[in-house]
Amino acid sequence: MGFNKRYLDKEKIISAFQQEGSKGVTDLYKADAIMQPADSPVCHYIEKIMSKDESLGYKQHLIETYMTQLLEGLYPFK
Repeated sequence: MGFNKRYLDKEKIISAFQQEGSKGVTDLYKADAIMQPADSPVCHYIEKIMSKDESLGYKQHLIETYMTQLLEGLYPFK
């Protein structure tokens, strides 16, 4: 079995959310290593959610809330 590395940026996260909702975003994080830009608040916030010691359902709820508010313009879109 190989080493699964995934490169993520805000566009990939937003696209996954728009296509499959929070499940699409959590599926992106099913990799051995995640590479993402250091200057992206979207990536940073999702990474913080995914690193929490909580259930997958709770993480998906947090992602759903954040992404919905982000797309509605309540957070800066950097």
